[in-house]
Amino acid sequence: MDDQNYNEEEAYSIINCNLPKDAMELILVELPVKSLLRFKCVAKSWYNYIRSPNFIKMHRNHQIYRIPSVIYSYQKKNVSCFRPDIFLLHLHPVLRNTEQYNSPIKQQLYLPFDGVKFECCCNGFICFMKNIYSSPKVILWNPANHRYKCISIPSECSKFTDLKLGFHQQSNEYKILKVPFQMLMDDESTKIAWVYTLSSGSWKTVSFTLPTLTGSSEPQISVNGFMYWLTGREVEYVICFDLIKDEFKLIDIPDDRGFDRQLVHRKLMVLRGSLAMMVSVEDCTKNTEIWMLVNEKSSYSWTKKFILEPFSKKTMLLGMLNDHKLLFVVLKTLPYGLRQVYSYDLVTEKIEYFHVPMEQDIAWFVGVYGCYFESLELEDGSGLRY
Repeated sequence: MDDQNYNEEEAYSIINCNLPKDAMELILVELPVKSLLRFKCVAKSWYNYIRSPNFIKMHRNHQIYRIPSVIYSYQKKNVSCFRPDIFLLHLHPVLRNTEQYNSPIKQQLYLPFDGVKFECCCNGFICFMKNIYSSPKVILWNPANHRYKCISIPSECSKFTDLKLGFHQQSNEYKILKVPFQMLMDDESTKIAWVYTLSSGSWKTVSFTLPTLTGSSEPQISVNGFMYWLTGREVEYVICFDLIKDEFKLIDIPDDRGFDRQLVHRKLMVLRGSLAMMVSVEDCTKNTEIWMLVNEKSSYSWTKKFILEPFSKKTMLLGMLNDHKLLFVVLKTLPYGLRQVYSYDLVTEKIEYFHVPMEQDIAWFVGVYGCYFESLELEDGSGLRY
């Protein structure tokens, strides 16, 4: 298909079918990816329109405000740890009969490749590392449209690096960041990060002067043109990476309230379009707080927005629903697995529980990776189909 001869307005005029363009777009962005892929076969104009960058962006921007799925993993017994079984938990409220839904509670995602390690997920992408110690590669996988992109990592890039995936919404650009987690204090040559830009398909090096870029086990957050993550276990800073300028900076964290930092747990999140942080104490003796980052003239400060009752130790924050609901999972032990999934409304303080599937004792529960929603990423032809 020749993209150079493609005209979006012309394609839409053929698709229109006597409906206004805005009305047609509202219908299409509501559809699941599977239906949109079928519609590509209707005509050449439908094919071009659905795979156009503008429609892919429009569909993504609509999907991020819908209720996501929870992505989690089980490991089959006596099977290599580099081949876990990955599932989606579709969120169905318990007050409704599951037969009312078109999708099942649980859906397995079948990996088209072996020997991979999960890293993160972002905008319908699931990111893996492959061949970590020999010819390492990054794989961006979109299970919704069965496409992936395999990215070779430069040989000069150290094996001792963490992988981050960021997205800049204004420029519609993805960047992969490889940052060192082992640095020699007096060796400035180790203070180099690697940045890959998806649109150009190229790597570049970025030097930095910060004492460390080592992150905690919590995932990174992309919002307002920046990527953020927390430093190590004894959290002292938030690391900020400018996705346009490719620059690093440190941001102080909110006050620890006099507690040992090893007892304070922090979780980054997006709240009403800005970076926020949930702060709790491991022994659950103090209230949980939610702080929002305020950026005024390149000066950062934290403002306390909410004070909540303590959550149990097994409660894990996944993210936000509809800008005012927190999404949590509660883990169980013996056997380790999912106990509950629920949302908490910051405005009404109401809790809504979701169905959790019964698991058979045929595999080890690995953990919860985060939230997932479908997208058309790589449908423009930039990725391989399997």
